[in-house]
Amino acid sequence: MSKRLHQQIAKLALEASPEEVCGVVQEGKAIRCENKASEPTQAFLIDAETYLKYVPDTIFHSHPFGVYGFSEHDIAVAANMDLISYVYVVETDTLEKWSAEKGIEVFNKVLNR
Repeated sequence: MSKRLHQQIAKLALEASPEEVCGVVQEGKAIRCENKASEPTQAFLIDAETYLKYVPDTIFHSHPFGVYGFSEHDIAVAANMDLISYVYVVETDTLEKWSAEKGIEVFNKVLNR
């Protein structure tokens, strides 16, 4: 995916902060979805209805606090659902991409902040 997509995800994450943003990627474009998690500052949840509307092969979310990217849970969810997943780490301006094919790829200074 392109640098433009990376920047779209990062900007959506900043708009959602202090909550975690979440969404899907369709035709190279980041589409924000409502975060249905009970604690949206700590987790993300895309509800089944929204998921079935898009049936994505790529999802994204953010970590608005801290400096860590993917958690073991994040990777397990993506792997079990056969998805590509992105996480944007707001504090470090870093985007991580996970895929079964390549594992974790890291993109620094996404917005040059």
